[in-house]
Amino acid sequence: MMIRRMITVLAATVLAALPVTAATAAPARPVSPEADFLIAVHQGNLAQITAGRLAARKGAEDSVRKLGKRFVAYHRKLDAQVRAAAEALHVRLPAEPNSEQLTLNEQYQTASGRAFDALFVSTQISAYERAAKLARIVLRTATDPVVRKIVVTAVPAIEKNRDALTAARNQIALEQPRQ
Repeated sequence: MMIRRMITVLAATVLAALPVTAATAAPARPVSPEADFLIAVHQGNLAQITAGRLAARKGAEDSVRKLGKRFVAYHRKLDAQVRAAAEALHVRLPAEPNSEQLTLNEQYQTASGRAFDALFVSTQISAYERAAKLARIVLRTATDPVVRKIVVTAVPAIEKNRDALTAARNQIALEQPRQ
């Protein structure tokens, strides 16, 4: 384990020392599962902050607007922990969400009213289900104590947010006019 950490630090040092050229300007492939995790969570946080702001502003239902505000606050706090861990582990984080997350945020921007609420809630439930699955995998495989601590503290929030989204989905379904 110590050798793996030394290799990770050495690789990061070598990469940082290389001049930035067209060949090296693209982000390097992470050198550990922990780096993969930190990058994925950071991108998810960026996407969730944007989505939360949109939900807080565009949600037709009060429950959706409240969830949006809650997600912004939670993901800012989580991202601060992720950025600190990434810095300690010499992991370079991307500046924006991944392409799938950007596409979803574009869909949020074009939706409105009840259609926005339904899209937001359903896609967020899926996102939190993926987050729960990722957390289980990381808890089985990660060796870095800082990364494990992030996951352990995130699991209750993931479950709480998923439950709140499910309740919002059920409320929205009850309020939909029947045809």
